[in-house]
Amino acid sequence: MRIPIRKIIYRAPEGILLAGITGLGYFSSYLSDLGYKLHFQIPSMFVEVHTNSVILSACIIILTLLIAYLSEVINGLNRYGRILFSLLIPASIAVIIGMKVGFRIEGDLWKWILLYLLHCVVFYLFFYSAEKRHPAMLITSVSILIALIISIATWSGFIIAKSQNYFLVSETPSPMVVVDVYDDSLIVAPLDMEKNRIEPEYRFIHLESDINEKMKFKMRDVGPLTVAD
Repeated sequence: MRIPIRKIIYRAPEGILLAGITGLGYFSSYLSDLGYKLHFQIPSMFVEVHTNSVILSACIIILTLLIAYLSEVINGLNRYGRILFSLLIPASIAVIIGMKVGFRIEGDLWKWILLYLLHCVVFYLFFYSAEKRHPAMLITSVSILIALIISIATWSGFIIAKSQNYFLVSETPSPMVVVDVYDDSLIVAPLDMEKNRIEPEYRFIHLESDINEKMKFKMRDVGPLTVAD
């Protein structure tokens, strides 16, 4: 009798699998941008889905499903695969996040280690439930995978926003910092250079507007940024 992961791979139409992975990729990209804007207190109505984030998220989902499948069909991985990949996948995601922020993570190290270990445990539960033959365990594994996507995507966006150091800063007497983009506009906020703090008084500057042509921006190390109460 084939186990659930194999049944999905062998029997599900390719179109459904592709649509499911793409949908989860868009969903995780949305959550990542939501987590990013959450740090800067930008309303969720301005959340955008970016193609690069969708591709990266889809690749991570495919890698996770592929590893779950290989852990079942390769004899050597049946015994140690769950533990090994439960450690490696979160570590790989952590490296990707670290590369985006120059491996300068803001906050207490023990909290991030605890967050990493928590996701390792949840990944292990996913691989464990994915190997079982009972239909209820298949539902459990899918639920765990969705929970992992929600958690990892949201946390990754939040960590990047909290730890990012380099921003575009206007060369004006009252400096403005570009914290994000929305559609064809820059989202800027007043910046306190001494305290590395911004005021949540956001302005949208269209890239083709006269204001944008008069303002010059320079990449500067002004982070990590905090938001004034």
